[in-house]
Amino acid sequence: MRRDLGDFQTPPELAAALVARLGPIGARWPRVLEPTCGRGAFLEAVCSALAPPREVVGVEIQSSHGTEARARLALLPSPTRSTILEADVFGLDLRTDPPWTEGGPLLVLGNPPWITNAELGRLGSANLPPKRNVKSLSGLAARTGAANFDLGEAVWLKLIDELADQDPTIALLCKTSVARAVLHHLHRTGRPVSDAEMIEIDARRWFGASVGACFLKLTLGAGGSTGRVAVFSDPEASRPRCAMGSVQGLFASDLETLETLDFAVGRSPVCWRQGVKHDTARVLELTERPDGTLCNGLGEEVVVELSFVYPLLKGTDLARRAIDRPRRRLIVTQEKLGGETRDLAERAPLLWSYLRDRAGGFDKRRSSIYQNAPPFALFGIGPYTFAPYKAAVAGIHRPSRFRAVGPVDGRPTVFDDTCYLLPCRSALEAAVLAAAADDPIARRVLRALTFADAKRPVTKAVLQMIDLGGVLARADAPALIDRVAEILRDDLGLDDGTDDAIKAEVERLIPLLSPSDDRKLERPASDVVTAESPSASSDRPA
Repeated sequence: MRRDLGDFQTPPELAAALVARLGPIGARWPRVLEPTCGRGAFLEAVCSALAPPREVVGVEIQSSHGTEARARLALLPSPTRSTILEADVFGLDLRTDPPWTEGGPLLVLGNPPWITNAELGRLGSANLPPKRNVKSLSGLAARTGAANFDLGEAVWLKLIDELADQDPTIALLCKTSVARAVLHHLHRTGRPVSDAEMIEIDARRWFGASVGACFLKLTLGAGGSTGRVAVFSDPEASRPRCAMGSVQGLFASDLETLETLDFAVGRSPVCWRQGVKHDTARVLELTERPDGTLCNGLGEEVVVELSFVYPLLKGTDLARRAIDRPRRRLIVTQEKLGGETRDLAERAPLLWSYLRDRAGGFDKRRSSIYQNAPPFALFGIGPYTFAPYKAAVAGIHRPSRFRAVGPVDGRPTVFDDTCYLLPCRSALEAAVLAAAADDPIARRVLRALTFADAKRPVTKAVLQMIDLGGVLARADAPALIDRVAEILRDDLGLDDGTDDAIKAEVERLIPLLSPSDDRKLERPASDVVTAESPSASSDRPA
């Protein structure tokens, strides 16, 4: 297997099972195209079917694979006309280059590469599609991780872009993350899809890969689409286990649950924020030694002005009790995004000297978000960073646990960029928000909005879809009060949360946390502006 080609050849048994699920191929599609045919397992299964198509065309970049595919097809007693093109699919125009001898409905079938453009770049591979904004993202989203894509996703988008006028059925094996990205792209761009289903595949069994995988089948073109994608647990399943679909622009894993919990779903008027991004952990992240001195990731003792040093929590820390968390610190060079740093030379000469002596670490930061920024700039920084109390959750680590976090030694706690937070004015506000987000209702909504195999299941977009006001209004009141009291005690070390005070805070927050109108799944983002509103300037997509 060539790693830079993301080469996972389809086992013949799996190819045959998936082709059989599609039904009588030739009766529905006289033409079959496989854009990355490999050794020809899918084409062999298609041509061996009881009702084969009249012609098939395969495209394969590796000569040895193409030769093997031709040989396999030549051995079949099939009337199907077959052509294998030795070519890079990204170098073809799929509207005109395949040598079809006749027209008719088209089925596109196959198993495109399972590798991202970022990994290809690290490998120095030339197996990349032409450089362009593949997802049609704009501004900052195209410059951050949101612009990373899988090579299989690029194949999907090319097929959709070049073949949509033919109303094809496209059925490809791919990572489930790719399938979700494709479905979200179709929803966002308004491409009509008349039929859609996803069959889950055991990637460990078939490919020895620890990744979510599926067989996504889409029929493009106007029709009776419901906007739902039926999800089947395996190729033999006859009934879907759930339905996926878009909710206010966010692709969700379980539409039925969200419809049941409609009162707790909606664009939140308060804005979740992501933690500080810096990409220089060995310089800016410090640990406290037993003697109280600070040490950086290079093993050096650090002496700088302490007014620029803050307690730091990472996503992994939120899984621990407050008393068990490590004593980390973060040097914070700015108070707001884009804030000037050169004045540190006068305001904090020790810090300025420390940073300048280690400027090489900052110069190596590859992300374009640091281009044209002040020296030693951070990202994800603003007034919310310095709020005394926060409700916070890790975006990457499972299971998600919402915590209330307060100051340490009188200094506000900051978070790294694996975390999301709501800035709070008081300990009680932070405890109520954390308790609401950890309520069974909110957890069901969170599970229905997220995907278990996602690298970062919890994102800002997901959190913004949870109506915490609706949760508080419907939560079991005694259990909620107990949970708030527990959070005050265990997370913040406070025992002064009386039942009456908690009830009053819940009542105060409900109208502030809910969108202003009564519509739920269908409603647009709220225009309500509170202390922290998503309609205010946001520093980055997540």
